[in-house]
Amino acid sequence: MNLSLQLLFHGAIVLLIGLLSGIPYGSAITQKKDEEVVRAWRVAHSGLSMGGTTMIAFAAAINQLDINAIALLILVWSSVISGYGFCVALPYGAWVGHRGLSIGQTIENKIVYLGNMVGATGSLVSTLALIFGCLESMNIFS
Repeated sequence: MNLSLQLLFHGAIVLLIGLLSGIPYGSAITQKKDEEVVRAWRVAHSGLSMGGTTMIAFAAAINQLDINAIALLILVWSSVISGYGFCVALPYGAWVGHRGLSIGQTIENKIVYLGNMVGATGSLVSTLALIFGCLESMNIFS
């Protein structure tokens, strides 16, 4: 399995969801919705677009790395899991009006919170794996 291609594919899906989140974002602006609604859709649109673009960049970068298979699997799949976590949290949170910054009381907020935690944890793990992979590839640990 070509992990770079897997990451590229899933990054393109996350990017697509981010771009599609621009539709309700634009609609919220033109309909003069409350600023919190506009902000939530802005975060979904820009955050997912940046996340998908970052995954695509990682897909290109991992071909430069000389790291073991386990570290590469961790880098790729934590990034993919992160992207999909945010694909749940950001548009759903904008739609139901929850930010998911704490566990909260409602099921809607719990879903947004869980998506945010999965997204944040996955992105942290994948970024650390990328840094580790760069250091290993530069023979810093030898």
